[in-house]
Amino acid sequence: MKQRIEWLAILRGMNILLVVMVHICLVDLSTGENHAFCTLVSWPFHAVRMPLFIFASGGLLYLSRIRKGVETRALYKDKFQRITIPFLFFVTVYYLVKVVFNGFAKTPTVLSWRNFLESFIYFRGQPSEPFWFLAVLMIMMLLYPLFCYLCESRKRMMAFLLFCSAVYFIDSDLESRWNVFYIMEIQHYLIYFFFGIFFFRYQLYLYLSSPYALALLALAYGLMNCYYIPLLTSLTGILAMCALCLQIARWWPRLFSSFREYIFPIYLMSMPFQVFVELILWKHLFYNEQLFYAFYILNLMAGLYIPVVIAKAVERCPVKIVRLCFGLQ
Repeated sequence: MKQRIEWLAILRGMNILLVVMVHICLVDLSTGENHAFCTLVSWPFHAVRMPLFIFASGGLLYLSRIRKGVETRALYKDKFQRITIPFLFFVTVYYLVKVVFNGFAKTPTVLSWRNFLESFIYFRGQPSEPFWFLAVLMIMMLLYPLFCYLCESRKRMMAFLLFCSAVYFIDSDLESRWNVFYIMEIQHYLIYFFFGIFFFRYQLYLYLSSPYALALLALAYGLMNCYYIPLLTSLTGILAMCALCLQIARWWPRLFSSFREYIFPIYLMSMPFQVFVELILWKHLFYNEQLFYAFYILNLMAGLYIPVVIAKAVERCPVKIVRLCFGLQ
């Protein structure tokens, strides 16, 4: 159990690191484009970054709720507090911050009540776009009774896994006005969420503890990533990341310990601080190509550790609703 928790903690820490990395943007003023380095270092993980995030969420749901037989009502109450309250709070914060800094924004926001209210429902092109994940995650959490039922039978689990795989390939119109709460993205992410449940239900990590498994999966993912085979590339990448973290846990169990306990607050708060480094410090105040790598690291550290500092301060607040707004208990 201890080893499993350690490697899973490392996996989640690595995952949020990849999320912060992909949001780093430092423009080259000579071209007007983002520096190629920013894209280059995150490109190998593009196919696995968000699928891994959702896979881990499904795995944690099994470990912390389904396996322990937590009642549906208790689960819904907990997830409303842990997901919906931060969602409502940060959509509001991001909208107001975007309006205040419209002069620096690459895509200014029109201030209106309709636009504000729509930002809670439609995410594309809105200040709330980073939070589509929370809406999709909450919808999948509502399927908790179904997941509990499926976990009672191996045949049900296999059948639903195949069903999710088939649904993944159905085309959907993401621009449709019916795509409220990003519901049309469920078909693309349910497979990863349920695979997380399946993976931990049957302890598949036991088959990935060998260095040979890591080498084989890393090679397979590398080859698939070059040609990109939908779904299979992401699933292979997830298994490769699990195998990698199982190996790391043997030699460096405290890797990412400085921020891995605050993954949710980092997800919620990292982008404004990264944007500040990008648009204010880099683009308007200290632009110097010779300092690019220093600003890359500064952007990464700002996205990881400023949210951690804020979260640690908020943890001391005695008012529960304030802690919940920041994704803390």
